Amino acid sequence: MFVRLSPNPEEQRIDAIRQLPLEPMEYCHRWVDIDPARGYRKACIKALAQATGLSPHTIKDWGSNFDRRPHYIPFLLRQADLLNQFKQLVINQQIILPPNFPVN
Repeated sequence: MFVRLSPNPEEQRIDAIRQLPLEPMEYCHRWVDIDPARGYRKACIKALAQATGLSPHTIKDWGSNFDRRPHYIPFLLRQADLLNQFKQLVINQQIILPPNFPVN
């Protein structure tokens, strides 16, 4: 097993970002691509449900700006955000998954 004692600056940057919370509204601004005047809240709730694994009904109970969300949610959303960014890099062929990348 290879262990690097000091991570490079890019690794440090990613590790620092992983620790930052991402509030539900920020997550929606990043990943919900619908006009805010037309069904935005419903699409936002759906995106938050997919990212968290919670039911849309539960998310609706967080309030109009999702300010009554559980304390762990911003950290979970940061992880989902990083995975979404990774997925976009793969889709845009900026990175290639290795042949042994897990399928399931």
